Amino acid sequence: MIDVSQFHFLRPGWLLALLPLLALLLSLRYLGRHQSGWQGVLAGHLYRHLVTDAATNKKRPPLSLLALGWLLATIALAGPTWERLPQPVFQLHTGKVVVMDMSLSMRATDVSPDRLTRARYKAMDLVNAIGEGETGLVAYAGEAFTISPLSSDAQTLNTLIPSLAPEIMPVPGSEPTEGLRQAIELLSNAGYQQGEIFWITDGVEPSQVAPITHLIGDTPFRLSILAVGSDEGAPIKLTNGELLKQSDGSIVIPRLDESNLKLLADKGNGRYARLQANDRDIEYLTSQELLSRETSEDQQQQAGDQWQEAGPYLLLLLLPIAAYGFRRGILSIFALSLLISPLLSKPVYASVWDDLWQRGDQQGAAAFANKDYEQAAKQFSDPMWQGSSLYKSGDFQGALDAFAKVDSPQAWYNQGNALAHLGEFDQAIAAYDKVLANEPDNEDAKANKALLEQMKKQQEQQQQQSSNSQPQQDQQGDKQEQQQDQQQQQGQQDGQQQSEQDQQQDGQQQQSEQDQQDQKAQEQEKQQPSEQQQDGEEQQQAQAQAEEAQSDEEAREEQQRLQNLLRKVPDDPAYLLKRKMLLENQQRRRHSLPNRIQRNW
Repeated sequence: MIDVSQFHFLRPGWLLALLPLLALLLSLRYLGRHQSGWQGVLAGHLYRHLVTDAATNKKRPPLSLLALGWLLATIALAGPTWERLPQPVFQLHTGKVVVMDMSLSMRATDVSPDRLTRARYKAMDLVNAIGEGETGLVAYAGEAFTISPLSSDAQTLNTLIPSLAPEIMPVPGSEPTEGLRQAIELLSNAGYQQGEIFWITDGVEPSQVAPITHLIGDTPFRLSILAVGSDEGAPIKLTNGELLKQSDGSIVIPRLDESNLKLLADKGNGRYARLQANDRDIEYLTSQELLSRETSEDQQQQAGDQWQEAGPYLLLLLLPIAAYGFRRGILSIFALSLLISPLLSKPVYASVWDDLWQRGDQQGAAAFANKDYEQAAKQFSDPMWQGSSLYKSGDFQGALDAFAKVDSPQAWYNQGNALAHLGEFDQAIAAYDKVLANEPDNEDAKANKALLEQMKKQQEQQQQQSSNSQPQQDQQGDKQEQQQDQQQQQGQQDGQQQSEQDQQQDGQQQQSEQDQQDQKAQEQEKQQPSEQQQDGEEQQQAQAQAEEAQSDEEAREEQQRLQNLLRKVPDDPAYLLKRKMLLENQQRRRHSLPNRIQRNW
């Protein structure tokens, strides 16, 4: 049953194709009447009576079939419909993971009261602002650990976040690559095709930029960064009140370098924000996620309604007309047009047009000026320009390979820059030395070489300090565990001794009560020998009461014993997280080599 109220055309623009049909019919009718071949021979008054339409119609196919076929084809292309198909609409939810930096530098006091406290408050605000969907929590220092898997319970995350601190992390240092890799694994294992990673940190080392860029470039998840700290920096105040110092006795002052973080947020297709006293930073980071969610819902709403199209059924009515056309040879021209039309309508891409007027290097220069560095690298044939494009896009290894094709001081200098970003300080210094050997006055090469030598020296000192401090930390951790075990054993012994003393006292008290009852029973037997039966009944009742009192006392003792055991069970989330990460770290050490620690703060 056709619902006339729902009848409409899915592509009504095709109905405009009926206008050429109308013009064609009028033109053919006019020409058929005025151009039969006898107009120049016969007079007009004789032509109207001697030449009839029947004679001319026998020489050409009927126009009615042409009009009918055109009409049916046009209506079919317009897509007539009146029936809606049931179409399930799915809502797209993306997973989110909050990654928190738990290195010792988060104890710096350039942000009041310190970076860690403000970061924890911002993390809770971020979790509450995310709202719906599943959210996970990852913390990292020298290694990364999953604090909470993906969950829709924001209250659980808000309970765990205040317990995070650098002191509970098993391995000191700062390895953000491991934290981001852990977040990507959480989202991938949960089956999410899209996701958001919110990274709260106070900075990265220059040598870590390239690995992070490569990591986030291979994932479909978006990376947004909230930076904590200031350009001036401040000392790191430990929990014992002392300031963290280097091996040479100098005070460590970590400073926030925003350039690398902005670059990583841009490579991760996310947003970058610096910590603010109000909520604008969180609103800015989450507004992009909300915008993408609304866009996805709008697209799904548009695609949610589908209609049963009746156009293909109208094409069945064209079969008789097509059969008649084959008999008359009309469709030969139509078939020829179908063969030629793909050749005429073949798309011409912009790159082909550009190749006609511009060389590859010219196209690469235009793409480089538009900051489309990846496209520029593909267009350039010159190794120096290609390497510069790859360097700008963050592909430092590709840039190094391109610069290696040229043997010049400028190419050596660029190789040194690429090697510095890859963390190959020795090779970068050798490249700068090669430049200075040919150009002793190259100030840029001198400055970069001095900077890398200083960074290399600091890195060696930090590695030496971390290698010296790691055994001490392990010994302190073992001592703390032994002390905790001794305390637990001592508590259990005290509880057992207290329970035994309570049982002895209860037994003495019950024995005294029993003696008194026996003494009373003997006196009553002496005074009333004739009432032995009554005394027996009273004695049984007293014994029953005593047994009931004894069972109640045992129940109270059991309850007291359970309460003592529960008091010994640690309920501090920070302690539980520390124990969990210690066990996980021990398992990792058994199956893999320890990570290289660049710095312990």
